[in-house]
Amino acid sequence: MSGETALALHDVRVTRGCGDGRLELVHGIDLAVAAGAVCGVVGETGAGKTLTMRAVLGLLPRGLESSGAIELGGQRVDLATPAIARRALLGRELALVPQNPAAMLDPVVRVGDQLVEGVVRRRMSTPAEARSRALELLSQVGFRDPERIVRLHPHQLSGGMSQRVGIAMALVPRPRVLIVDEPTSALDAHLRIEILSLIRTIARAERTAVVLVSHDLGLVARFCDTVAVLYAGTIVESGPAAAVIERPRHPYAVALRAVAPRLTATRRARLTTIPGVPPTPDSIGAGCPFAPRCPRVEPLCRELRPALAGPPQQPAACHVVNRAARSRAPRSTGEAHAGRR
Repeated sequence: MSGETALALHDVRVTRGCGDGRLELVHGIDLAVAAGAVCGVVGETGAGKTLTMRAVLGLLPRGLESSGAIELGGQRVDLATPAIARRALLGRELALVPQNPAAMLDPVVRVGDQLVEGVVRRRMSTPAEARSRALELLSQVGFRDPERIVRLHPHQLSGGMSQRVGIAMALVPRPRVLIVDEPTSALDAHLRIEILSLIRTIARAERTAVVLVSHDLGLVARFCDTVAVLYAGTIVESGPAAAVIERPRHPYAVALRAVAPRLTATRRARLTTIPGVPPTPDSIGAGCPFAPRCPRVEPLCRELRPALAGPPQQPAACHVVNRAARSRAPRSTGEAHAGRR
């Protein structure tokens, strides 16, 4: 993989309400994803993962507004512009595989017609080219007889088959970025691994950047190149997947790792949880949003929200860990000489 950035988020925010009743739900997300790479966006339910991606796609629910900007293939897009003006990107440069792909399929239209409809209607491809591309993708996602699949109606597909069709449909227009939202929540463990393996393989082959939204740290560890850990609408740690998973810095990332289910666990193994509950947007004070649940909390944590800081390759938003990192950092030669005088 090269270092070419396919998608960059700059200070992405989501707010609800207006005037004095305005409430920020997502707080200044910065994120970059390289072409052909898989970036995991992980956190508990309500962390702001899906909301951030919906802001990027211009698909926020009514009553919510976005701000900030994204860069997509060198083009900067202001998220404060009306969503309808940005939706031309959806299905061209950006594509979405939702949590339940079966719900986006028209029950009375054959699978093949739905796969090619979007690109043909937008004149991105001829019907013959679109059909050839659809058959190729169906084969790539594991269908041995794609000619039979295109003749089926959605009700004739199993859950795993619907997931595969959803991935193929998103990839037909050759998007620069694929956003995959909790893609395997309804599948068993075997299908989950199979589907994510397919997504990663196709991403490499097509040079498509993938943003994998998930609450499952185990899956993220296995399939992602980089990770951004979200809590209460903000990134609390980011970096290479191996580093964040194996050596997490932020106490919340540490807690997520501790409660992640393990494939080697016995059937009777007891699942652990993080004490406390995530805050609601209107209950977050001036300090760190994780402070009420954090085992390392200090008075400063309740008074001042920490910035994302520390090692550039793995920054964390935590006063305690960053202070400890600074104290361990070697002093410069000049500082060492000054200390000996």
